[in-house]
Amino acid sequence: LKDAQIARLVGTTKSTIEQIRERKHWNSANLQPMDPVTLGLTSQIDLDLEVNRASRGREQPQPVGDTLLPAALTERLVPAPEKPKDEDQELDANAVFAKLSALKSKDKDEGEE
Repeated sequence: LKDAQIARLVGTTKSTIEQIRERKHWNSANLQPMDPVTLGLTSQIDLDLEVNRASRGREQPQPVGDTLLPAALTERLVPAPEKPKDEDQELDANAVFAKLSALKSKDKDEGEE
């Protein structure tokens, strides 16, 4: 971002930004980089707008590893339809616990050996 964009976003002057960048600011020893949105200095929308303006005409770096998709690609996604549940089908307790009983008996057999 250019100094003017940063000054507009966080409400400071170009000279202060220059002093911070060159470590000549009076409080530079105590300054820690932090997210301006988290600090309440600007909104995420304004920050994204400025970053997009600054990156126009530049080649975008290829993402490395697992990354989130940009909001522009996900805002119109339609969720997959859910499979209809058979509400008429009753659950059979014996069928549900049959596998559990089989596992229990195997554990006992292995413990005896």
